[in-house]
Amino acid sequence: MIKTLVVFFTIIFLASIKLLAQNPYIQHYTTNDGLPSNMVYQVYQDSHKFIWFATDAGVARFDGSRFVYYRKQDGLACNDVVRIKEDSFGRIWFFNLNATLNFYYKGIIYNPGNAPYLDSLKSKEFFRDFYEDTDKNIHFYYNHQREIFTLNSKNQVTKFILPSINFTVGKYKEIIEGMVIRYLSQDSEGMYLLWTIAGLYTQKTFDVNPRSVSGEYNYKSIFKTTKGVYYAVVSETANNSERFLLIRCIGDTITDERLHPISLNTAFINSVIEDVGGLLWISTFDKGIFCFKDNSLLRQFDIKEAQAIIQDHEKNVWITSLKDGVYKICPNIIQHTHYENGNFGGKGILVLADHLKNGIWFTNGEKIYLLQNEKIYTSDFSYSKYSFNQILHLRDNSLLVGEKNIKQFIFENIKLDELKRAIEIGKSSISPKPFKRIVSNLTKDKLNCFNSYQLYILDPDKSFVSVKYKTLDERIYNIYYNYENELIVNAKKNYIYRNDSLLVYPDLSCFDNKIITDHLNINESTDLINIEGDSLFLLNNRQLYNLTSAYGLPIDKEIKYMDYHQSTLFIATSQNVYVCENPLNIINGKPVNLNPIDINFRNINDIIFSNNQLYVASDDGLTAIPYPEIQKNTSNSPIPYFQSIWINDNNEVDNLQNISLTGRNRIHFIFNSINYSTSPVIFSYMLVGSDDKWTVGSGTDVVYQNLPRGEYVFRLKARKPTSPWSKSIEYRITIKATIWQHPLFYAFLAVCIVGLIFMFALRRKNLQLKRRETDHQMITLEQKALQSMMNPHFIFNALGSIQYYLLQNKPAEAGLYLSQFARLIRQNLSAIDSALINLEEETDRLKNYMDLEKLRMEDKFYYTIEFDKDVDEDEVLIPSMIIQPFVENAIWHGISTLKGRGMIRISFAMQSPKTIKISIEDNGVGIKQAGAYSSSGENHLHMGMAMTQKRLEIIGKRMNIQTSVTISETSPGSLNPGTRVVLLVPVSYGKATM
Repeated sequence: MIKTLVVFFTIIFLASIKLLAQNPYIQHYTTNDGLPSNMVYQVYQDSHKFIWFATDAGVARFDGSRFVYYRKQDGLACNDVVRIKEDSFGRIWFFNLNATLNFYYKGIIYNPGNAPYLDSLKSKEFFRDFYEDTDKNIHFYYNHQREIFTLNSKNQVTKFILPSINFTVGKYKEIIEGMVIRYLSQDSEGMYLLWTIAGLYTQKTFDVNPRSVSGEYNYKSIFKTTKGVYYAVVSETANNSERFLLIRCIGDTITDERLHPISLNTAFINSVIEDVGGLLWISTFDKGIFCFKDNSLLRQFDIKEAQAIIQDHEKNVWITSLKDGVYKICPNIIQHTHYENGNFGGKGILVLADHLKNGIWFTNGEKIYLLQNEKIYTSDFSYSKYSFNQILHLRDNSLLVGEKNIKQFIFENIKLDELKRAIEIGKSSISPKPFKRIVSNLTKDKLNCFNSYQLYILDPDKSFVSVKYKTLDERIYNIYYNYENELIVNAKKNYIYRNDSLLVYPDLSCFDNKIITDHLNINESTDLINIEGDSLFLLNNRQLYNLTSAYGLPIDKEIKYMDYHQSTLFIATSQNVYVCENPLNIINGKPVNLNPIDINFRNINDIIFSNNQLYVASDDGLTAIPYPEIQKNTSNSPIPYFQSIWINDNNEVDNLQNISLTGRNRIHFIFNSINYSTSPVIFSYMLVGSDDKWTVGSGTDVVYQNLPRGEYVFRLKARKPTSPWSKSIEYRITIKATIWQHPLFYAFLAVCIVGLIFMFALRRKNLQLKRRETDHQMITLEQKALQSMMNPHFIFNALGSIQYYLLQNKPAEAGLYLSQFARLIRQNLSAIDSALINLEEETDRLKNYMDLEKLRMEDKFYYTIEFDKDVDEDEVLIPSMIIQPFVENAIWHGISTLKGRGMIRISFAMQSPKTIKISIEDNGVGIKQAGAYSSSGENHLHMGMAMTQKRLEIIGKRMNIQTSVTISETSPGSLNPGTRVVLLVPVSYGKATM
């Protein structure tokens, strides 16, 4: 029997951590944070560094910020997944509660539907583990049966059943099956080692009987660490009582070289790991989590129904629970000291102050505490009307405590009771009026405070007895002592207090109308000034330097608190603390870096550096970070990966390594990183072949559009402010030439262009010939139209009428007729020179012609000419010599044979902006009767109308306008039905050309 060393647990301050309390080193994930269920059986990190969670609602893959879920609808055989493990092929196996198996490979869930051999791996009870041997055979075991299912590299399944062995356990000598494998491995000679309930066995192959190596222990569980060390949970019966031990073994077998076992007084040990720092983490179902170092208990975490434990590549410890989801424990939890708010009545710490000799003062708003030599002393003093949020230790060992904007207290004759850990106050006094803030100078021999419009000067030795004040006409925002130990007053302007007077301070004139929210003395010549929480400035020898603009990392939240130690600046926002080494480098033009400490606090209220530690007061409590740990503030680089790649916005590619495209393209990269810390991730990417330099930012997607043909490589890397750049990942892109990008295509295109030019030239020549022919036709028709208007019959009749007037001794009438006839001849000759004529001129010519005909026919008819309101006679141009042939036809064929007096009505109306409708109506004998009266000598009238129609058709084609001539009866059915001619004529505006 091995002599055992039993570790008795003494729960002292900080030894046991209740996780229900807030702790910045512990992050709790539940369904509210994205877990599919709070019942989490196991946590596993794969070879790509993703973390997987096995739950009763499927599995979830986590990259530190994003969960991806896989359930039955995604291919799982069961949503209750109890174990996860990866083989050397990269297959991630899921062990299901219903005794089935699935695996994930390259984004696909495999089940019997797409991997039929999985049907052969079903057993009576679910497997809990597998072992992969040197020949890549995977042996599934630990299903509480004597079975081993072997899957070889060709995906063939062989089932082995081990021989039965009876084994007696417990004080009641219960007989159970002993050949139940708890762990399977191989030794250096390739022999299989079977860690069973009955002991340790070995065999060359599973089809022969195993040989016993040791039957000393009943193995409940075996846990192998990454260093080749085994931890075995064994039971031992002595004096009719059974106890459970955790034994640490070196090598593949239990040898005489073993360490002392640890007794935990529980049989429910679910997981054991040894982290990279040598700490031993033990998960128990009923007693939470234990953390040991060299058999000494460091921490106990109260996690209900704890299950699996792993440590990721960033040294975080992950713990699952069947009740409360998942916990992530920051690796610094052991090196740092955290006093939870449960030690302070469940309240956070509001303010910190240096003790003049040793330690720090702090308050939760109700009580005053002192941390000195790792001991916490408490004062019972409280004042129901006020809370405390400022503390100042004065030089006479008195303590000034109070609430800003409220009256302050002075505690004197302070003593410490070591036995009771109490702060004893001999005397207390209260200020006569409220003060906003109380500050002291660098030598602690001056004390000042203020309210909205008054500055108070106090005597440090008689703080509330001797009070002087200065009144200012501006609201006072803040006061502080600069590096020259002079009082600065920040109001609408900034003032310096000298010789009992407030003078404008020119060094800070650029900050007039701004609030100085905080100030820090760096050294004897430098101040650090916080302007409204978003800008930090160094004032060195009256020269200002913008420290904020020098940081490569922007701070996205308000800067609330600052402190300085040696060459290190600490600044805090509401959640994070940042470290700036050598901020004075900015004075010499050297780079200045800002790095966050990888801890998220819940509402930071103050920070202070003391006793070689940085103290952080927050709603979580009080945290002490040793300065050497801050100097080692480095972390692993995040691991970038491609989340998805989209082509032309609608096709997500499966190949995350390369792609080949042709033609127009739009490539959308969506990427992320594996990062389990709270530090922000910065990405940098470049498309080799297109970009000249890396693009840096926090964005997680980029689009490249219409890349020219060629070979490209998209490279992506990532970093945190406290880490170097990661190794870049690559995605290769090949843009192939389209058919129009080949040289033969250009030769073919050149031939086509030459052919088109030839065809265009030939067509143009044909069009020119056709246009000349049309022009010739137009000239001919215009000449014939003129001949029609100047036909001999009309001329003879006109001369006859003149002769008649002369013979009748009517010289006046003969002169008028001759004048109008001569004018008409001139108008007709003028019309032949223009293709288009002003509408006013055309109607004037028509009037002249109709007036001559009225004189000749002795007022046989009358006429009217009407214009629609939309017709602009001065602007509209119409083809010349179009209307007269139809008017002449109305006179000679419609009215000349009429017994009564005739009527001709001509109207103009705009049909469209490009056409005009001309109507010519008469009350003559009509079309049929006019044919009976017509003689062969009057055929010129019909020819004139036909030529006019032809001219109108040609003009319409040249102007690309539809024209028409419509002839009908004015009053169908009447004795003299008359005739109506409607012309649809193209119009133009401006220059009279066609």
